[in-house]
Amino acid sequence: MVDNSLLEKGGYAECSDEQLAAMAKKNDGQAVLSLISRYICAVEAKARSFSGGVYDDDLIQEGLMGLMSAIQSFEADKEVRFGTYAMTCVKNRMISALKKDRAILEEAAGEDDEPSHDPSDIPENIVLEKERMNEIFEKIYSALSELEWRVFQLYLSGLAYNQIALKLSVSVKAVDNAMQRVRRKLKAVLR
Repeated sequence: MVDNSLLEKGGYAECSDEQLAAMAKKNDGQAVLSLISRYICAVEAKARSFSGGVYDDDLIQEGLMGLMSAIQSFEADKEVRFGTYAMTCVKNRMISALKKDRAILEEAAGEDDEPSHDPSDIPENIVLEKERMNEIFEKIYSALSELEWRVFQLYLSGLAYNQIALKLSVSVKAVDNAMQRVRRKLKAVLR
């Protein structure tokens, strides 16, 4: 349970990752954005480790999908920290995407556990990057309609289109159309 006095005192910044994940499951968009802004740099670093240090929009997008899935499926009673669970989901999502291209996977597998010695690890650059990512995720959140946001969250929780349609009392085609718009909007914001 989230202590509402935390939100009154310091806002979402005072909440733990686990508290934010619980709030996000209750359709709190700001909690989702807070978690994304906390983990975006880690997602980008993981994508760079798989792509040889190159900024790869597709891998980052896959990582963000993994992060969103982690937010929706995290269970605090499993005694696993959110960060550990989230980064496992991010890594697995990226590996799944890379399996489509076996050569890239073999090249990236050896670099997975090596620390990054990148200029983006400088604290000043990290702060600037976080600010940039906060702006991007504000755009994502504001770009999605309420239906698109709900469909996206249910999709990330593992439901099939027909299950989402039943849950939201819409047609399967409406769900498919909403997901197509979500993908298009995510790509537009990430460019």
